[in-house]
Amino acid sequence: MSNGSMADYNSRSPHEWLSGVDSGKFVLPSFQRSLVWDNSRTADYLNALIENRPTGLFLTLKAKKQADGKLQFVCRTLKSVEKQDIDNIEELILDGQQRLTTLWRALNWQMLEDREGEEAGHRFYARVKSFDGHDLEIDRIESYSSKSRKGQELLAPENAYKAKLVPIDILLDKQVPGEDLKAIPDWCIKTNINKTHGDQASRKLEDRVREFRERLLMHRRLYYCVLAAEIDRNVAVDIFVETNKSSATIKRFDIVVAIAEGDYKEDLRNHIRDFHHDSSIVEHYFNRDEEKMIPQVGEWLLKVACLETGKPPKEQHYESALKSLFRGSASERRKRLGKLQTNLEAALMLAARHGAPNHRTLPAWPPIHVIAAVQGDLQSIKRASSQNTANELISAYLWRAFFTDRYEAQANDRLFDDYRKIQKCLRQIKDTGDFSKGNLPEIFRDTEHSLPEASDLAETANWIRTGRLGRAIAALSLNKLPIDWVTGASLDADKIRELEDSRKLDRHHIFPDYFLKNSGVSKQKINNGLNGVLLSKAANQELSKKDPAQYLSNILETSSGLTEGVLRQRVETHLVPYDALTSNRRKKESRYKAFLSARAALIVSEINRLASLEAGS
Repeated sequence: MSNGSMADYNSRSPHEWLSGVDSGKFVLPSFQRSLVWDNSRTADYLNALIENRPTGLFLTLKAKKQADGKLQFVCRTLKSVEKQDIDNIEELILDGQQRLTTLWRALNWQMLEDREGEEAGHRFYARVKSFDGHDLEIDRIESYSSKSRKGQELLAPENAYKAKLVPIDILLDKQVPGEDLKAIPDWCIKTNINKTHGDQASRKLEDRVREFRERLLMHRRLYYCVLAAEIDRNVAVDIFVETNKSSATIKRFDIVVAIAEGDYKEDLRNHIRDFHHDSSIVEHYFNRDEEKMIPQVGEWLLKVACLETGKPPKEQHYESALKSLFRGSASERRKRLGKLQTNLEAALMLAARHGAPNHRTLPAWPPIHVIAAVQGDLQSIKRASSQNTANELISAYLWRAFFTDRYEAQANDRLFDDYRKIQKCLRQIKDTGDFSKGNLPEIFRDTEHSLPEASDLAETANWIRTGRLGRAIAALSLNKLPIDWVTGASLDADKIRELEDSRKLDRHHIFPDYFLKNSGVSKQKINNGLNGVLLSKAANQELSKKDPAQYLSNILETSSGLTEGVLRQRVETHLVPYDALTSNRRKKESRYKAFLSARAALIVSEINRLASLEAGS
């Protein structure tokens, strides 16, 4: 790197990259995610290497000890086996971990297979078109589990040769200086090719495999950009984030935590993992895959911590929020983190009581951050009448967040403003038992963020699973503790989660798509959120494709002891107008239009009731 430049460009062969991994010269910042590529992605990458196609640019950072004797970031090895020698580390792999790790694992399969207690995974093979000719012509890369019958058969070189498969891992053949390669000739001899093609056949095969090795591992060039050791750590992070814009898995949270781990010796990831496992509520709102869940929960915690430290919940404030969270002794840190987690759990429990028992039914995320951040103020209110006033305020705020466009843009700044004003109102309630409406946040101003009217919902409300308004309508219905039309089961929070977890929860079109086909009603109109309710899969399957009047009649005929009055009650618990479904004298299009109008009126009436405030002076 010359002339004081921030970065330089160069290339290495795959063999040079792998040697750097083995020697401990190349390591990963600990914010890097674990290996997530599956066998198909690994095979695609190996194919691209063999065919000399572009495979992307690696991004590395020159290692440099800081004043405290540590590197720029807390690091780990790609192999995760050896203890690091910090003086031996030359570069930190910022971008390219998945490519380099999968390549290393594919070529070290035998070593991983031999390691006690290690799961080596699939073995990769190069399928050749023919073993004839001077060079091996590779068709594609395939993988087989050594635990499968086929994989067990292919472990025998003779069987692999007959199948025209060459194990990729024999190509690495970590040669001892001064000695010949061993893995390739050993495999070639064990194919027993000499028995059928003469004494020199295995040697000829060996030459072809060696040439393949040279072409793939020695001559192929993998290009990289190396950042100067002197570059500011935050600038390196920004460059890394920019290179990962297409990746939803890499989060700023990962990077902030990696920085903090070196300063506080706290494993926030494990705290979050334990929190997720131990909580009976949190698991329903975040991805079950730990690699995705941990940064999701982590960012939520940091957003709430930002609010509590008086800053908008933006990425640039994460590090200072984490410093505030980890200040003091180890016991103080754990207590503070535990309280933060408890507050988040309390906010999600409130959302569940308002008809949003999991992530698929939660219309908007930002208000949960605010409600979590004001838990301390809520819990400080002791008088019963004051608690009722505070709960009414929070409930109305949540419904307005669900049904207005308040957080459609500039969400972080707006929720910070709302947090401060709601906190002020809660402190007034604690002191006086009431609050001043002049202190209410902007979300309560109808001139700025109006609640929807019936015509708005009938025209623009989107489907349950595709947008905020559709989910808000579903939450409003679930808030009424509706009853399944067919089974008669109460669809409370626990039942919704049970059905969702068992994949038995369906989003039912009240006027089915099939029924409205060729009626003149557009697909977009059919998928209006007003036309959706959440029912069990069993109920949805029984109702699908039929005229609403017909399927309601069928329910009465097939359900012993069920009266029309009880069925009407079940339907109306979902805020669905029963009479608009049974009236079938008009054409489909006009029937559907009348239904949308009738349900929109019911929904709007309920919204206005829940989102209004009687208290306040």
